[in-house]
Amino acid sequence: MEFRKLPLTTSNERFKAHGRLASHGATVKVINDAIHGQFKLEGVAQDLLSTPEINKLSHIKQLGLAHLVFPGAHHTRFEHSLGASHIASRMADSLSLRDIDTDTLRTAAMLHDVGHGPYSHTLEHILADRGGMDHMEVTKGIILGEYDVIVDGEGESIDERKTIPGILEENGLDPKLVSSLITGPDASGTERSLLSWTEGREDFSGEDKTLAQLVHGPVDCDQLDYLLRDSHFTGVKHGVVDHNRLIECLRSQSGDIVVEQGGLSALEGMLVARGLMYSAVYFHRVTRVTEVMLSRAVERAGDDLPDSIDLQRRVDAEIWGALDKAGGFSRDMITRLKYRNLLKVCLSRRKDDMSPEQIEKLVSIANDLRSRREIEDDIAFRAGLEPGYVAIDVPSVKLLLSEPRMAQVDVKVVGDDGKTRWLKEVTPMAEALRKRQVSQEAVYVMTLPGSEKRVSEVANQILFE
Repeated sequence: MEFRKLPLTTSNERFKAHGRLASHGATVKVINDAIHGQFKLEGVAQDLLSTPEINKLSHIKQLGLAHLVFPGAHHTRFEHSLGASHIASRMADSLSLRDIDTDTLRTAAMLHDVGHGPYSHTLEHILADRGGMDHMEVTKGIILGEYDVIVDGEGESIDERKTIPGILEENGLDPKLVSSLITGPDASGTERSLLSWTEGREDFSGEDKTLAQLVHGPVDCDQLDYLLRDSHFTGVKHGVVDHNRLIECLRSQSGDIVVEQGGLSALEGMLVARGLMYSAVYFHRVTRVTEVMLSRAVERAGDDLPDSIDLQRRVDAEIWGALDKAGGFSRDMITRLKYRNLLKVCLSRRKDDMSPEQIEKLVSIANDLRSRREIEDDIAFRAGLEPGYVAIDVPSVKLLLSEPRMAQVDVKVVGDDGKTRWLKEVTPMAEALRKRQVSQEAVYVMTLPGSEKRVSEVANQILFE
């Protein structure tokens, strides 16, 4: 990704209208992006580009350790954030939003991942369990000026720093509104449950949720960019989406985002692409192994690592260095990752092959870090291994935590007859996608190469008999 300056010849009227052109002189930033080509950053986006919070994201990989499976996947959350902001701008143009709404939308898109810590979702549950916050809480804190990403001692290297809420207010934007657009589809910090399906028709009227849904909804700028970007850098073509057509067919109706009938195929394609990318990339078996190895290294480093808040302020490389310094099991895990000497899956089960009681037990284990660790160590002990060298992974629970939109197929479609219907009323694909299992396996048990048979026998007894 490359930055260069060029004369400001367009779009200055928007910023003059809000009194926001002075800080930019006569230049804008032009981004040369691998996915979207050239696009401009100006106004508030240009100001945000200089902040530590945004620049930190260039040191956090978008897909964590997925490059160990897909060698090209070294792109970062910085690139994704700029790409999401660009798509947000295009959505705003398609919907003919007011200038102030356009600025608010693209700003929320640019900041939506600003709260991510090192390795993103891979370590998030550990840091939160230790008394930290999840990335949504951190994001809100950053935007409202209640959380600082700077580690003690770093401030001396940063000149004339502006805060994010200060930048937003200088540009006529409300930090609380920007934050609310990121925290949930209804601008209220709530999510639609993945475990239920809305039956029947709902009232198509109510408060205006257009901006919130463009940032965090069934069809939003975040998903469109990460599907395109992750597909490109992994080389997995499942994520290719006709985003141009889909953006053109977006409309705001009674406060909700709807898709015109002409964009139905593009919408179906996006939903299929999302499901396939989760199966083929995000929940790839070996990708899961690498993520589990890293998370167990952090879990077992304990007091040898900084506290959870300090860890949240770090970037990927700093976590790697801290684990190496911790020594013991933690160093062994990252050394194995470094040279791709990975743990092996020795036991797996599909959801359909388990009883309701077994499923309930696995979910309980996955949601209780201490209980899961005790069971892992018990299996390791019985198999003659040191603590830590057996790991239990329940991918579906991870999905619930990392991507709450996977079951959101309740998109509204405007037919050629002018009537608005739920997607499931238009195509049977919606229901099929809702029911589809992202991960074919409901549980993995991993261990050292050469110990698979012993661990499998013990794990089967403890977990399923």
